[in-house]
Amino acid sequence: MKLTKEDIQFIDQYLENSDVIHVDIRMEMTDHIASEIEAMMEGGDQRAFYFIFKDYMVANKHSLLSNNKSFIKATDKQLSLSIFKALMEWPSLLTFLICMLLFTILNMVTNISVLKSWVGVLPLIGFVFFGVTYFVQLKWFKLERFSALERMGFIYVMAFHLFHFCWSISNFKKVENNYVVYVFSSLALALLVAMVLVAKNKAEDYKNRFKVLV
Repeated sequence: MKLTKEDIQFIDQYLENSDVIHVDIRMEMTDHIASEIEAMMEGGDQRAFYFIFKDYMVANKHSLLSNNKSFIKATDKQLSLSIFKALMEWPSLLTFLICMLLFTILNMVTNISVLKSWVGVLPLIGFVFFGVTYFVQLKWFKLERFSALERMGFIYVMAFHLFHFCWSISNFKKVENNYVVYVFSSLALALLVAMVLVAKNKAEDYKNRFKVLV
């Protein structure tokens, strides 16, 4: 027996009221709870959805909310795959190619040391812009929070700082070595575009699956 749209929304709303604030975690938990309740109904439980749900949450709420590593792992896996696919889409590829072309042209007409300094910090500037935009969307446009996306953002910053540190101490002198910086900087900016695409697609997916405005 399949649960109705109203039943699914009820589970989702219950989890949101229980401080499961990240939509991707909530989606995974909602799917899990719905599957468990459907299995109980198919197993012969004739009670109404509300009573089955209430008893299930009394028995399992603490473990679900406290031990959610499996849900986090599932969302991380889905998000990583989504970001990789988004990197292969034309907005990300176009961003990478335009950045590489721009850096190459500037390399010919601009002082190398000045250009390297700007190129090295550009991905961080882009990420700050992404972070501010994400915060504004959360506060003023009520965008749902994505746990995996926020953690990926942290990893992005750490990876950028590691790359920037290695690049700084390497003291590249040759022109061909500058292209290593350009490739990584272009890739970092393309990754930001991919993250924006994934956030948008995840929000749309949430609306399509649960039929509520986010």
